[in-house]
Amino acid sequence: MRTRPNRSRCRWFVGGLAVAAWAVAAAAAEPSRRTADAMAQAVIDSITSQPPTTPAGILSAAIRAADVEAYDVSGMFLAQLGDLLEQAGDEAPAMLADLGDAVDQADLRRLERTLGPHVADAVPLMRAIQAESGRRRRDPARLAQAAAALASDSLEVRQAAAERLAQAGVDALPALVDVLQNESADAARARLLARWLVREMGTAARQPLLAWLGSTDVAHWPGVIEALAATVAPLDDADTAPPDFEEYLLAPALVPDTPPAARDRAVALLERLAARRGGRFAGREVPPDPESAIELLTSRLDRVLSVDGLPAPDHLLLAPVVDPAEAGATGAATVERFGWNPQAERLERGSFSPRAARALDAIHLARDIAALQATQPAAVRLVLLARLETLLATAGNPLTALDRLDPAQLRAAVTGPEGFDGDTVADVLEIAASRGMTASAVAAARALSAAPPAADGADGPASLRPSLSPQARAKLLRALVVPDAGLQFEVARTLALAGGDPPYRGSSRVVEMLTHAATGTGEDVAVVAHPDAAVRESLATGLSRFGYRVEKVATGREAILAARADVDTVLVLLAARGGPPSAFETVQLIQRQPVGDVPPVLVVVDPLDDAPRGCFLTQLLLTFADLDCVGVTDRLDSLFLPRIDPETGRETAAPRFPDRLATVAGPLAVEPRARQTRGLQRRARASQALALLAELGRRGWDVSAAETTARLALMAPAAAAPRDLFTPAVALLSVVGSAEAQQAVLHEAERHELSLKHRRLALAGFATSVERHGILLESGPLQAAYAMYNRASTPADRDVAAAILDVLETPLWKACHAPVDAARPRPER
Repeated sequence: MRTRPNRSRCRWFVGGLAVAAWAVAAAAAEPSRRTADAMAQAVIDSITSQPPTTPAGILSAAIRAADVEAYDVSGMFLAQLGDLLEQAGDEAPAMLADLGDAVDQADLRRLERTLGPHVADAVPLMRAIQAESGRRRRDPARLAQAAAALASDSLEVRQAAAERLAQAGVDALPALVDVLQNESADAARARLLARWLVREMGTAARQPLLAWLGSTDVAHWPGVIEALAATVAPLDDADTAPPDFEEYLLAPALVPDTPPAARDRAVALLERLAARRGGRFAGREVPPDPESAIELLTSRLDRVLSVDGLPAPDHLLLAPVVDPAEAGATGAATVERFGWNPQAERLERGSFSPRAARALDAIHLARDIAALQATQPAAVRLVLLARLETLLATAGNPLTALDRLDPAQLRAAVTGPEGFDGDTVADVLEIAASRGMTASAVAAARALSAAPPAADGADGPASLRPSLSPQARAKLLRALVVPDAGLQFEVARTLALAGGDPPYRGSSRVVEMLTHAATGTGEDVAVVAHPDAAVRESLATGLSRFGYRVEKVATGREAILAARADVDTVLVLLAARGGPPSAFETVQLIQRQPVGDVPPVLVVVDPLDDAPRGCFLTQLLLTFADLDCVGVTDRLDSLFLPRIDPETGRETAAPRFPDRLATVAGPLAVEPRARQTRGLQRRARASQALALLAELGRRGWDVSAAETTARLALMAPAAAAPRDLFTPAVALLSVVGSAEAQQAVLHEAERHELSLKHRRLALAGFATSVERHGILLESGPLQAAYAMYNRASTPADRDVAAAILDVLETPLWKACHAPVDAARPRPER
C-alpha cells in the first residue's frame, strides 16, 4: 500500500512563493534598476528567450540568473517553481528530492547564500530541496537495492548503482558492508566495486566503521574489518600516512570468542599495516601477545581520556546572546559522529557534545581491554574512569546527570574484576581530577560514600560504610584543592562518612569545606567592588534587574574576602582603577580560591579610562588576555538597559550584559534554567552539609566554626522547598556548646510566626542542647522564657512555653529530688 507523502514539509514555503509570484514577475518585466553588463545581459536573454518548463530546468535557470546578479529574474523562476510544487500536491516531496538529485548541492547552497537577502522564500526552498534529497539518498532500502545491483551483469545498472552509493557517502556503509560480508564467488564483482567505493570515501569512513566494530553486532565484524582494510592506501603510496586505528583491531584478533572470519581478517589487516613499519607493530611482533595488546590499548585509552583527546567541534554557534533563555542553544558546540543504536541495531548519525564523542571512543577501548581480561592496575583504573565518563556523558543534561543516577550504578561502574576496592576508586578520582574531568571525580567520590547493599538487598546503614584506608584518604584530601565546589563538597562528604574519626592530617579541611558549602541559599550573588559609592549603587541596581543579590564593597581586598565568604558568589564586577591591590592582583587572588568555584570577573572601565593621551584600555585588554573567565566591559547604560528609540518608543537593542557574561563565563552562566538548577543544587548541598556537620558534632568533632553559618541558615530566604535548611541548622546549633547557639535555638522556639511544626523542632533542638551542654543562657533570656509563659494568649503558645520551662527546670529536678507529695512548680489551671 502506498503511503501518503507528508505535504507539511513543503506547504510552509510554497504558499509564500505562489502569493509573491505576480509581484516578482512584474518586477522582472520592468527594466532593472541597475545596468547589467553585456555578458550578464546575454545570459539573461538566453534564459528568457526559451523559458524552461521542467522543474529541474526552472531551478537551473534560477541559479544561472542569480550567478549574474539578476535577482529579479531568478526570483521569478523560483516563483514558477513554487507554483509547480503547489500543483504537485502529495508528490511535492518527491519533486523536491528529484530537484536535489538533478542539481549540484554546491549550486543550491550558493543560490541560498546569494539570493536569500533579496528573495525571502529562497532560503526555505533551498533547504527543503537539500533535506528531501538527503533523506532519499540515505534511505536504507534504496541503498540496499543499489548494493544488490552491484552484482548485475549490466554495465549500465552497475554504474547507476555505484553512482547512487557514491552520492550517499558514508551513509552507504551498512549496505557496502553487507556486500563485503558475502564471500561467495558470485559476489566477487560486487565486492570489488564495494571495496572501491569505500576506498573513495577515504578517512571519513573510518569513524563509522570503528563505531560499528565496537558494537555487539559481531556477525558483521568480518565485513566491517574488510571495509576498514579498503580505506588503507596501497603500500607503495608513500604520500599517504599510515592509519592510526591498529589498537581497535587487537581485541578482534586476540579474544578467543571472536568469530574465526573476523579474527582472520583482523590479523591480516594488522600484518598489512605492520608492513608499513618494517613488519612490526610498536616494536612488537604481529599479532602481539595479549599482555602487549593490553599495554597498547591502555596507552591509547590514556591519550583519549586526556584534554587532547577531546575532538574539535564541527559546529560552534557564536551568535550574540540576545535572549538569555536561548543562551544554551546559542553557544552549543557539537561533533557529528556515528554511533551504534542497540535498540534499532544499526548505525545512526547524530550530533554529540565533544565530551560524549570522546566517551564513545573511550568505552570502545575500555571494552576491548576488559575482553582481554586485563588485571594491570593502570589498565583497570582507566577502564573504570571510561565507564564513569560514559555513564555521565550519556545520562542527559550534564547539570543534573549525576543526580539522576542511582548510587548502585556508580558503584557498579567502578567495580573492577576483583570487586569494589576503595583504594582503586580513590585512584580513579585522583586521575579524573587531574585531567579536569570533575564530574567523573564527583561520581567516584559519591560511589565511595555510598553504603554497600546489605545481605537482604536493602541499603545498609551509615555505620556499615567501609572505612577508607590512609592512602585513599590522602588522595581524597589532595582533591580538596581542586577549585570546584561540587567536587570539594562530595569529597568532604565522603571523608566525613567514611574517613574515620579525627584527628588525622587534613581533618580540619573537611569541616572547612562543609562549612563553606553550608553557606548556600540558592541565590545568585554578585560582588561589586568600586571605590565610587555612586557607581557601586548604579552597578548593583543593574545587576539586580537580572536576578542577582549584590554585595557592595569598595576595595579589591574586600572583593576577595566577599568572593570567598559565600558559595553562592557567581560573579564579580571589579573597578579597573582602585587602591591596592590592583585589579590584576585582585583577579589573580580571586582565581586562587581555596574553597568553592572560581567566579567569573568583569573588569569595569570608566568612560574616560581610554583618554587620547594614553592607551589604558588597550593595556588592560592585553593584561587580562591570558586569564580565563575574565573580561573587560564598560558601564554605559546599554550594559543593563535596552536601547529605546526616542521617536517610536520601541526597543531597538537588548541589554549587552547577558552576551558579555556569556562570552566570559559560557552560555549557561546566563540561561535562567541553568542558573536555577545550579542554585537548587547549592541549596541542596547546604542542607546536606549542615546535617553532616551536626552528625560530626555528635561524634565529637569540633564544629564550632559553623555556628554563624547555621544561625544565618535559619534566616535563609525561601526557595523551592521553604525552610528546608531549618531542621539541619537547628540540629547543628544543638550540638554547638555556646550560649549564642543555644539562645538562637530558643529564639526559634519562641517565634510566634513560625508554624507549630517548626517550633516543636526548635524545642527538640533546645532540649538536646540543654541535655548535652547544660543551661548556657544568661538571666535575660531565662526571664523572657518565664514571661512568655505568663503572657501566652493561645493554647499553642502556652504549650510551647510550658515545654521550654520543662526543659529549663529538668536539670534542677535531676539535681534536687522533690518529695512525692510536693506541690507542683506551676499551677495546672
